[in-house]
Amino acid sequence: MQKRSLMNRRTPGMLAAAASVMSAALLGAQPAAKPATASRFAARFASLPGANVISVVASDYAFDMPATVPAGLTTIRFSNKGKELHHVYLVKVEKGKKPDDVLAFFKAGGPPPKWMKPVGGPNAPAPGDETVFTSNLEAGDYVALCVIPSPGGPPHVMKGMMKALTVTPTARKAAAPVADITLTLSDYDLAFSKPLAPGKHVIAVRNTGKQPHEFFMAQLMPGKTPMDMAKFAENPVGAPPGKPMGGITDIVPGDVVYLQVDVPKGEFAFMCFTPDMKDGKPHLAHGMIKQISVK
Repeated sequence: MQKRSLMNRRTPGMLAAAASVMSAALLGAQPAAKPATASRFAARFASLPGANVISVVASDYAFDMPATVPAGLTTIRFSNKGKELHHVYLVKVEKGKKPDDVLAFFKAGGPPPKWMKPVGGPNAPAPGDETVFTSNLEAGDYVALCVIPSPGGPPHVMKGMMKALTVTPTARKAAAPVADITLTLSDYDLAFSKPLAPGKHVIAVRNTGKQPHEFFMAQLMPGKTPMDMAKFAENPVGAPPGKPMGGITDIVPGDVVYLQVDVPKGEFAFMCFTPDMKDGKPHLAHGMIKQISVK
C-alpha cells in the first residue's frame, strides 16, 4: 500500500484512520453525485428509539455541525456535500484540550497522546450520499476530524477540517438499539453473524480484538475484487473499481457502535485500513479484507 506520513505510525487509535481513508483516492476518477436531500434521508432511515439525532454536513474542507449535544445515545446523520470523500473521525480529549492541540499533534508527529481516544464515527460515503452512525457519547470534550487526504495532498485536518464538540451531562437514558445483524471486528477478521441480505439493516459493529479497528465498505463494479479496491487506493489511475458506501471509523477494543445501511444486491468489499500496532501495515495486509455477496 502507498505509504503516507500518517500511515507509517505504528500506533493504535486515532491516526490509524488516516490509513482507513486511503479510499479517498476513489474520488480521483469518480464524478460527484447529486447532493442528497434531508427529506430523502429521513425517508430512507427511521430514527432509532431513544437516540438524539444530529446532522453533520461535510464540505471541502469544513464541518457544519452542532457545538454541543447532550450525552447518551446519539445518531450522527453524516452527509457529504463536497467533491472529495470525507468522514467524521471523533476523538474524546481530556478537559482543557482543544482542536489546536490536536492539530499541533498532527504537525509534530509521533504516537497519539494518551489524552486522545477514538470513539468511532461515520466513515466515508460517496459525495452526495450519507452515512448514519449511532453510539453512546459520554459527557466531555471531543474533536471531530477528517483525516482523509486529498489526492496527492495532505489530510483534510491539515486544511482546517476539524471542529470542537462538547457533550453535556444529562440524565437521558436509552436502551441499546435493536440490531438485526452483527459485524464482529477482530485481529484480523470481519465476520457477520448471518448472511447480509438486500435492504435496510441496523448493524451492531463490535470490536473483539486487541487493537482498534474500523471498516470501510464499497459496492464493487462487475468483475472487480476488494484487492482491486485496495490497489486503486494506492494508485488511483483509471475508473474506480467500486462505489464508497461508508462504514465506521476506528473504535477501541470492547466498543460497540451501530450503523444503518440500505444495501442493494451485488458484490461488496469490506476492509480495515487501520495500521497494525506491531508492523505498521494496514490490517487488510493481515487478511482483514473480504468480499461479501448480497443476494
